[in-house]
Amino acid sequence: MNYNISGAEWEIMRALWKCEESMTSSEIVARLEDGRGRSPRTIKTLLQRLVAKGFVGYKVDAADSRVYHYSAAVSESSCVTKENRDFVSRYYNGDVAGMLAHFIGDSDLSQEQIAELSTLLDAKKEKQ
Repeated sequence: MNYNISGAEWEIMRALWKCEESMTSSEIVARLEDGRGRSPRTIKTLLQRLVAKGFVGYKVDAADSRVYHYSAAVSESSCVTKENRDFVSRYYNGDVAGMLAHFIGDSDLSQEQIAELSTLLDAKKEKQ
């Protein structure tokens, strides 16, 4: 799967990941109605794009063949990992350390956050 997910499509994916059962398009629309101004038709178009890209699967309702039940075809973790890799590659030429240095330098981190980052780096050192 070599496609990217747009910001609007991420909203649909988050709704699907959050729900443990499959949802109809009407249920997805209801979850996403938050005043962003997206029409139900737009949400359904985005949903169809996600199906075409392979991120979402569906099953036809046994009682009514006009009703489709949608669910995520890929995990949130795998999508986030891919997006992270694409981001580092695109903006930091694959340099994870450079990206981290940039973010750390530009961020106001609490002592707790600094300790957490230090623990993560120490754990990474031990694995290598």
